[in-house]
Amino acid sequence: MDIVKIGVIKMKQIEELVGKSYMTCSACMSVWADGLSWANAHTEAVTTKLSEADNIIVLSCQVTDLAVLSDLRTIEKYHSMFPEKNFFISGCLAKREDVSLPSFAERLDTPRENYQFITNRRLVNFEKPFWTPEFSEQDSDKVDGHLFRDMYPLRISKGCPKKCSYCTIRITRGDFEKLETSLLEKEFLKFDDILLIADSPTVSQIKQWYGIALKHQKPFSIRNVEPSVTVACREELNDLADKGLLKVYHSPVQSSNPEVLLDMRRPVNATLETMAIASELKNKGVYIATNIIIDYKNYSQDFSKIYALYDYVSWNPLWDGVWNRDKAEKRFDLYINSGIVPGEVERALVNCGKSLSK
Repeated sequence: MDIVKIGVIKMKQIEELVGKSYMTCSACMSVWADGLSWANAHTEAVTTKLSEADNIIVLSCQVTDLAVLSDLRTIEKYHSMFPEKNFFISGCLAKREDVSLPSFAERLDTPRENYQFITNRRLVNFEKPFWTPEFSEQDSDKVDGHLFRDMYPLRISKGCPKKCSYCTIRITRGDFEKLETSLLEKEFLKFDDILLIADSPTVSQIKQWYGIALKHQKPFSIRNVEPSVTVACREELNDLADKGLLKVYHSPVQSSNPEVLLDMRRPVNATLETMAIASELKNKGVYIATNIIIDYKNYSQDFSKIYALYDYVSWNPLWDGVWNRDKAEKRFDLYINSGIVPGEVERALVNCGKSLSK
């Protein structure tokens, strides 16, 4: 996958911008939380009113061409409304030199302020998830597009040290950076419904937060825990579940097909064991979630076991990493606008007796 390396693109820093900025996020909660941390540390530099903004910043995603298209449509929407303002693409897409931005938009490095309490989550708008056309803010937290959305985002690290063949996070999120757990304890205690935010939390982080949860008898949720980390923390996770201190647990398995996992350069045994651990946690009352990648090369996959086990499954179609807007528009119509469930997902739902949650 030929994408830009860190440091090649010259990007503006948010401190260089003049006037007030309106920030909106079309990416994941990690990027949203980054933006929120900076906005809460610099409230004088941001506004929640578009009419008052000198700059409009879109915090973006690039995990698939569908996400890139959503980013571009988002910034184009705001430009059509306020063409006289300054526009910036920030977040992960800003690091993709191979993806051309609209002529009116500049690249902006992702703003973040470590150890900043996020007291006001309205300072950065959170766009509706593009993959859920019928999304409504009034729906429950178990409906597609809502999982984690209303929890308090406690940032514990950013970046990922792993090298999965299909993933670009290690580049677009920058070097792995861990925040000191001891310095986050006060933030953990101050807010309710805590979600630990990391692109890929480590074994040591899980064990440290296990200790803090036990110490204060306060639960948390966590996402993006890789299978190898899940396996290494099996005892701690089960103990948290036994004590009612683990609310939602998300670990991306991506596939249950050993051949596919090997081709992805993902650990086969750890992935299958993670599914067994997920079952243990579920039986103890933990809400379990995962990700899968559909239409992976020429492999035939059956996701029935995954859909039968997990409470919440998010899917992404494989992307070859080469940006082509025409193709992205067609794929968006196929996967999102058509309302037709992709074949692999539909078969899995039928086989495990479930219906599509949206």
